[in-house]
Amino acid sequence: MNNSSTEPAAEIQQLLPATPTHGSDAEETAPDDAGLTSEPRPRPRLGMYCHDDHVHFLTLPDDPDELALLPIGLVGDPFADRVHVVRGLDFWIGDHSLENHPPNPNMNTLLDHLLADITSGTYTATHGDRAFVQRLLAAGRPRIAGPCLLLGRDETTNASTGLPETFLDWSQRTAIHAVTDLVQTTSTLGRVDASE
Repeated sequence: MNNSSTEPAAEIQQLLPATPTHGSDAEETAPDDAGLTSEPRPRPRLGMYCHDDHVHFLTLPDDPDELALLPIGLVGDPFADRVHVVRGLDFWIGDHSLENHPPNPNMNTLLDHLLADITSGTYTATHGDRAFVQRLLAAGRPRIAGPCLLLGRDETTNASTGLPETFLDWSQRTAIHAVTDLVQTTSTLGRVDASE
């Protein structure tokens, strides 16, 4: 196997799906009738939904009433509870998920990484959020079971909204690091010692 430094980067690009860029510098523009770009078009508000072993980003509805009903419809429980670990982000699960569903390994892994990165300062959070997470971890890690929906939270209106840019940037960095580690591990396992 060729060990050039560009090989992992090329493999990563092949593994990653085409995703919209998140960040204040990246605004899509709407083409006019002539095909030329005109005014900036707002990015869609996103949520993240995880059930079984599937994780999906969802474009959220604009209607606030429809958005308020989304957690109940997706978690499969007439009552939905939110697990709050950091300002501006809610994990929505069913009220009886822990009793009625198996653990959700993907969301538990994501939650574990998020909590670790909040306490270490890798995830941008307030001092109060970091202190809250440290108390939460001292009492025992929260666990997610069954379907889970991640939404943002507008702290001034206490209403659900799209995932915050901080979380989207963090999840993109985390995914790239995970794929890089996987590619490097696979490359190492695939090498054959020339002396054999």
